[in-house]
This record gives sequence, structure tokens and C-alpha cells, in this order.
Amino acid sequence: MTVMRRRAPPESAFLGDLAQSYYWDSHEAPLRRSDLTITQIYLALFAHHPRWARWLLILRGWIVAPFGLRTTTAAAFDAIEIKPAYSVGEKIARFTLYSQNATEIVTGGDDRHLDFRVSVRKLSVDGASRVVLSTIVEPHNLFGRVYLRVILPFHRLGVRALLANAARAGRI
Repeated sequence: MTVMRRRAPPESAFLGDLAQSYYWDSHEAPLRRSDLTITQIYLALFAHHPRWARWLLILRGWIVAPFGLRTTTAAAFDAIEIKPAYSVGEKIARFTLYSQNATEIVTGGDDRHLDFRVSVRKLSVDGASRVVLSTIVEPHNLFGRVYLRVILPFHRLGVRALLANAARAGRI
């Protein structure tokens, strides 16, 4: 399944100019199931992590816990609640929902070291449906910038894997 990194992020109804962020990335994949709502697309990605990605996120939690950062447990993955609709402020697949419309959903989290947002967009590009997963990160301090540099290789691998996994499984 073809997952491509975008040279420029798509316009976001909620995030403004992503390219002005400290860090951003954006990946896209074909959307074969254009009948899905944006919430269904989001959950097709984030409610089905590959096993190795789950374990890496749990390991990350053990490593960062002494620094006071939020951790991820196996129970958090097992407790993902799938509902037909979510309201702003609720958790959706481990992240807080910040905004949504028919073509985009934005989630994320804020910590003392950095804030991040994840945008999942449903686009039509040259007549073909695509799903675009974009991430922006704004570190607040040196610790946030160092942390970001350490996790970026894993983040990039994980984002591509989420998209490819969902496409291969026929969820998107």
C-alpha cells in the first residue's frame, strides 16, 4: 500500500498554517472506503496499532514516567471506546478531541514539555480520495526539543505503519 510523505501539509480548518510550526509532518494514503465518516477513518487508524507499535509506546511510557510525562499502558489500548460520535474535550483513541467537521478531526495533548496536534483529513486529490495524517509539535523548553528529536524516527515509522496497516486491512 502506498503511503507517501507530503511536501506540504494540507490546509487545516482548525490548525492554521501547519508549515509555521516548530515541527510538522504529513503523510497520505489512498482512501478506498470514501463512505466512511471522518470519525470512522480516525478510529480505523488509531484504534488498531500494530503490535510492535503498541509495545514501543508502552516501553516509551516506562522510560518517560520518571520524568513526569504521561505514560501509555496496555490497558489504555484495550480500553479504546468506539462510539458513533464524540464531543470536543472527550478522549478518542487515547487523545483529546479538539475539533472536528465532516472532513477533518483534530486531536492531541498538552504537556509542560510540548504540545502536539494530530489532524486526520479526508481529501479528494485529482479525483481520488485520500486520507492525510498530519502532526504538529510545539516544544516549550529544551527537554521538549530533546524529547522530540529522540522520538522522531519512531514517530515517522509509526505514522507510516498506521496508514499502511489500515489500508492493508481494508479499514480505510
